[in-house]
Amino acid sequence: MNAPFSLFTRNNDLAQALPMLHSNNLFSLGREIRIMHAGEEYRLRLTRNNRLILTK
Repeated sequence: MNAPFSLFTRNNDLAQALPMLHSNNLFSLGREIRIMHAGEEYRLRLTRNNRLILTK
């Protein structure tokens, strides 16, 4: 993981629990972020209706 671990929380109840990244951490600087995945750039946008849209 390249992100700082302080951004993630874990559910200790389940051994197989997935880490959780809170959207308020993602969008602390604006309503859109860029995500690099497998050499491709994606954009994750927060809409006026508080929904998420991921586009390539």
